[in-house]
Amino acid sequence: MDDALSEIFKRIRLKGCVYFQRDFFAPWSMDIRDTGAAQFHVITRGHCVIIVDGVCHSLSAGDVVLFPRGDAHVLADAEGREPIPGKAAMESFGGDAPMFSAGEHATRLICGHYEYHDVLRHPVIDELPPFVHVPSLDPGTNGAVQSLLSILMEEMAAERPGMSSVVERLAEVLLVQVIRAYFSAQHRHEPQSRGFYAGLQDRRLAKAFAKIHSDSDENLTLTDLAREAGMSRSGFAQHFRDIVGLSPIEYHAKWRLFTAAHFLETGEMKLARIAERVGYESDSAFSRAFKREFAVSPSEYRRRAMGTA
Repeated sequence: MDDALSEIFKRIRLKGCVYFQRDFFAPWSMDIRDTGAAQFHVITRGHCVIIVDGVCHSLSAGDVVLFPRGDAHVLADAEGREPIPGKAAMESFGGDAPMFSAGEHATRLICGHYEYHDVLRHPVIDELPPFVHVPSLDPGTNGAVQSLLSILMEEMAAERPGMSSVVERLAEVLLVQVIRAYFSAQHRHEPQSRGFYAGLQDRRLAKAFAKIHSDSDENLTLTDLAREAGMSRSGFAQHFRDIVGLSPIEYHAKWRLFTAAHFLETGEMKLARIAERVGYESDSAFSRAFKREFAVSPSEYRRRAMGTA
């Protein structure tokens, strides 16, 4: 059975892309501009630094760094290097004279990016900071993340048939594991943490989220969701808002419209049928709610998604 976080990643259409696994010989430095896609780097051997907003962070083997909104950064073997534009470095890797390919001391990196739907960006993505660093020595990463990295490195080194598909899927799993590790670390440092992911980890709220995500075609009431969570109506409503930051009915309405947008993009279902599938009694009520959420009508949204606008 799919859980709430899995449903979210289906809706935002997560797709991973790995550029390379390669050695960088010192001295080297790349200035990676904001590309509009979420960037990630994995240090698989050696060490390096990453400079974000003028602050230098040391990285070592097994560390994973993520830029959920693709913020600019510099990746280098040491602080103080003059960086080469990342695009120029990438272009050289496919030619006869790849940059940073000779020397004595090498750092091995896996680099790539993630694409996910900007319009349907869920609060669980918005809660992530601009820069996420998951260290290999963090207690929350010694298991799943490190095991996954071992499989990813082995798959890229072996270059067996189907390697690209396997690597892309592993990269997508890596993002989920990094998000888990980040929020788990936050929870260890601040047990009373707030936010959507904290709500998913709350035993009672998780049941309500599962109900919302599995029954988006129903007009769920506060009573329905409180019953699912095993709480009183008032206690549940307050607890949900305190943790998640919005009311359960507000989140239910958002999720119904997320689901409607998914239907508009992925099929030829008529608007009346979509309205019915997400629990609206009339096309007009659905259209008004959709336009409030996405600033365009359902028809216009579909045209843009299909590239016919």
